[in-house]
Amino acid sequence: MKKSHVFVLAVLIAVGATLGTYALTRTTELGVQARTASKQSTDAVIAARARQLNALEVSLRKALAKKPPSLPPLPKVKTQPSQPAPPVYVSAPVTRSAPAPAAITRAAPAPVNPVKQAPAHQSEHHSSGGEQDD
Repeated sequence: MKKSHVFVLAVLIAVGATLGTYALTRTTELGVQARTASKQSTDAVIAARARQLNALEVSLRKALAKKPPSLPPLPKVKTQPSQPAPPVYVSAPVTRSAPAPAAITRAAPAPVNPVKQAPAHQSEHHSSGGEQDD
């Protein structure tokens, strides 16, 4: 490698290092400024909110100290004769015994109606499954 190429590379690396250092210091300074500004604005917001809460507390204490107005008298309700209580149903006591033998019976077949009627839920319009109405 020629000495001129080495010199150019050394200068480029030095310039890059210098710019990188400058950028790093600017970034850290901006971070400090941002933290300071953020802390100040946060403190201001907290102080304003504390003032609002204190004012609300004072108004609540004043409202609590006041005696509430008296309630109006209740209207007189006509009482009707009481009806007897509805009967209480109690299930019969359960006795445990052997199960009854099962009886098998055959039912007579249902009579066949010669007239077939369409069920009420079917409509007159029939469409195939592939069609879609838009």
